[in-house]
Amino acid sequence: MFQTKSAPMTTGLSATEVNKVYKTNDLSIFKSIDGNRVPNPQHIKRLKTSIIENGMLCNPILINDKMEVIDGQHRLIASQEAKSFIYYIILKDYSLSEVHTLNLNQKNWTKKDFMDGYADMGIESYIKLREFVKKHEDFTFTDCISLCSNNSAQPNGASTKFRLINPELSTQEVFTEGNWKGKDFNLANEWAEKIRLIKPYYANYNRSMFVLTMIILFKTENFDYSEFMHKLRLQPKALVDCANREQQKLLIEDIYNWRSRQKVNLRY
Repeated sequence: MFQTKSAPMTTGLSATEVNKVYKTNDLSIFKSIDGNRVPNPQHIKRLKTSIIENGMLCNPILINDKMEVIDGQHRLIASQEAKSFIYYIILKDYSLSEVHTLNLNQKNWTKKDFMDGYADMGIESYIKLREFVKKHEDFTFTDCISLCSNNSAQPNGASTKFRLINPELSTQEVFTEGNWKGKDFNLANEWAEKIRLIKPYYANYNRSMFVLTMIILFKTENFDYSEFMHKLRLQPKALVDCANREQQKLLIEDIYNWRSRQKVNLRY
């Protein structure tokens, strides 16, 4: 993949030259790659200021043989805005897979970046997740994953089926490698709407602790959402923040059983 040659070193040892660093003023020759993350305007602004004040340092962007940017899209955009040249290295046969690997190793891609990347590649579960996130912006991204997985597991709500087949993968790896599937997205939308209806009685309805507790209750056979809302309307100030899920479930159970002759256990 690399064009290499030996290079002498002053220590008497030898090193290997890997590819070449090029320099160009024509930044129009570069292309973006489908599935890469959306550029961060603030990061571009900081880089542009640095280029203007300090000049362009030799920090090459990485491109493939199609002139698609594999790493360094922020530097490229900043260079364009600063009207500067740029250094670049060509890596043959690199693709979006290497983009994800590079950014994962650098720990500067969020799960949302991976979602956008895989959605742009046309992976259905990530497309549906992105649509869900846009529709339910009042919920955290991680809680949106849990809702779409129909599971209260944190932090990634990854595909249990895939992990059983590939037990060596962590939930983080399942999501970031494009293998997350989600479950019933219609049910996820229904749950999100039901949780949102609690807002008049509990300002922190979208707090992760509460959202995850509600997911558990939605899957609990004894839990009747209509009955819960009825009791909540009778006790509009009863819901408060709790330190953990067990306390949250106990509070909801107390609200649910208020003035009921037959008490319902929602915790087990």
